[in-house]
Amino acid sequence: MIQSLAIFSNIMKCFLLAIVGLALLCNTSCLVTTRPKTVEVTTDILENDTEKIENKEKKKDFTEKLNKDIYLEDVVFALQNQDWSKQEEACLNQTLTLIRNLRNFTLWAVWDWDSIASEPQGLLFGNRYQLGNFDECLNPPWVPSRPELKTQYCLADIVLERTDNAVKKRYIMGVDPDQSVLDYLEVNLPHSRPLNELTWGVCVPASCGPGSVERLMRTMLARSHLGIAGIRPRISTGDCQKQREERPYDTAFWAFITLLAVLIITSLVCTYLNSGRFKCEPTTLKDDIIQAFCLRENANNLLKMHKDGIEVFYGIRFLGLCGIVVVHQLGILNAGAVSNGKQVDQSMPGPGGWITLHDDLFVDTFFLLSGFLTATAFSQMKRFPNPLFAILKRYIRLVPALGIVVFFVSAVYPYTGSGPMWPKLVEAETGTCRKNWWLNLLMLNNYIDSEHICLVVSWYIPCDFHFSCVAILLYWLYTRQPKLGLVCAGAITVASILLPGVLTYKYNWSPIQLFTFEFVSNPRGSPDFHLMYIKSHHRAASYIVGFFSGFIFTKNKRENAMRISRKWAVLGSLSGVVIMLAVLISGTTFLWRAYHPIEGAVYAAINRPLWTVGVAMLVLCCSLGHVPLIKAGLSWYVWVPLSRLSYGVYLTHTLIYMRSVFVARNSQHYDYGDIFTAAAGVIFWGCIAAFVIWLIAEAPANRLFDICVKRMLMKHPRERKAEEKSATPQTSTNSTPGSSSGHLQDNLPTTVQFSSKV
Repeated sequence: MIQSLAIFSNIMKCFLLAIVGLALLCNTSCLVTTRPKTVEVTTDILENDTEKIENKEKKKDFTEKLNKDIYLEDVVFALQNQDWSKQEEACLNQTLTLIRNLRNFTLWAVWDWDSIASEPQGLLFGNRYQLGNFDECLNPPWVPSRPELKTQYCLADIVLERTDNAVKKRYIMGVDPDQSVLDYLEVNLPHSRPLNELTWGVCVPASCGPGSVERLMRTMLARSHLGIAGIRPRISTGDCQKQREERPYDTAFWAFITLLAVLIITSLVCTYLNSGRFKCEPTTLKDDIIQAFCLRENANNLLKMHKDGIEVFYGIRFLGLCGIVVVHQLGILNAGAVSNGKQVDQSMPGPGGWITLHDDLFVDTFFLLSGFLTATAFSQMKRFPNPLFAILKRYIRLVPALGIVVFFVSAVYPYTGSGPMWPKLVEAETGTCRKNWWLNLLMLNNYIDSEHICLVVSWYIPCDFHFSCVAILLYWLYTRQPKLGLVCAGAITVASILLPGVLTYKYNWSPIQLFTFEFVSNPRGSPDFHLMYIKSHHRAASYIVGFFSGFIFTKNKRENAMRISRKWAVLGSLSGVVIMLAVLISGTTFLWRAYHPIEGAVYAAINRPLWTVGVAMLVLCCSLGHVPLIKAGLSWYVWVPLSRLSYGVYLTHTLIYMRSVFVARNSQHYDYGDIFTAAAGVIFWGCIAAFVIWLIAEAPANRLFDICVKRMLMKHPRERKAEEKSATPQTSTNSTPGSSSGHLQDNLPTTVQFSSKV
């Protein structure tokens, strides 16, 4: 039995070993034979994945096409179910034809539709202007051969109004991501742009009128992401621009070109005639006129430096102008098409806003300089001239450049650019100048019809002229009746300080004109601009501070009564700068704190005089003492010709930059680095324009006036002797205005030697 079990156990072991060996053999065989099949399976998987991807893309394309078809069908349905008048049927039919060809992917239809911004983008970030592609709309290549496909570009102003009658929520600092967009659009701070307003450009058939364009835009807006329940668009469309529509050259254009050609030719001829005799004194009226128009003589006058102790004025004048150019560019760009407007508004309460919102103080610096120089000129006269001649001379100094620029804006400026926003600029600038150019020449544009003032920055010129007239008359009265003159001068000084505060308190005006978005976008429409900002009686205090500072300087300069030590000069200069910064920064706080009438009245009365007191302290400390680096930097000779061109740059700089902003085809990014770079270019081209105006208009006009006065005095010997006596500088150890002047070579070191070739 035991032997039988042992045999059975051996048989089972052999059987199990045979099964295991067979299993191993089968596994190896399967691995060998199934390897090619594994490759085939992988290939099948890849092919299946490719098919899935292709199917997904086809499904996506189909979905997009379906969505487009649904969108276009929806647009067609909405357009067809509106009440169109008979005059609008042509527009409706051409629009439906465009959509039908758009489905077929026809080139002309896709071309027109491609030039339209299909829906607003970036509106919540302050990107108001949705301009599309202006040039694509107006310049298709088939226009000459297919007039029936002619299109036009239209800009529509849209205001999004909510209709759910919700209670307006109080603004809370910060943004809640879970809040309603309707509440976000309603937030409108005093210094920020409204987010519920946009300007949309569309390309439509040429037969469409303003009403038809509004229908189309309302339909498109309703199918955008902003077309939700609770928003009702209020749309207004202005004039549209058509293809190959050029502005014809009118009489005013050719008149300006003729005047410019006559002035240039006259200057060139006189320069040639005067080239061989520039060292000779003119003897006849003809010689005087030739010399007045000589380009060489007029250019040399730019290089004269008056060494009278206030050389710092050269640097202050030009650098102050550079500050005005920069802040004006900030405002002009902010009023144009900006892609990050919300970001700009959020930076206003910070350091950027401290400088840009109350930057109108920079202009008061020029009033101080004008008053200062007027006082120094008066103090050097032994006999005061006829006040009418003095007033007329000041008028001749200001008008030629102003007249040239106003004439250019009225006649030529509309032809210098094009673009989606260009017609608005032309209407605002050229239209007002053609209407009110005579007010500028009469120095009344800051009082009469100031809502349509020609050249917004020109308000400064009548103010300066009015101040000069009052100063001349008061000083003439002082020379005749000293006590009466002093009483009148004191009364005017007190009134110039108190009047802005009293009027601000009485009418509850804003104490200052802040350069917020509302103001820079439409300065002519600002009530504060007309009632307070540009009126001469509101800006007189700065001129008076400069006038008294000039007398303080000349008295101490003549008598050598007070020389400021270096320590006190430095402390005084720093104190002046601190006062200026305090006035500049404190004004912006009126944006975000409660307004108190008495506080506002006090600030309106003293902020401009305090600013000019700070500037006067800096000038007097540098002139009567020594302030290291500052005095040398502001007295640098390079500022001499540039400061004399400042007036022309002031008149032209806004025109140069407004053109670059309003010819833009797309929204620009508001970046301070780009603005400073652009400002350098504006200052450069402004200097070129000012130099040309100086050579052919300003300098000749002033010299011709002097010739007329000289000829008149020659007919009256008594007046001539008195005039020569009054014009003779006083004998003093100190240099007086105009007594020590020279050209470029007079201001170079004496060690420099010029070769015969030079």
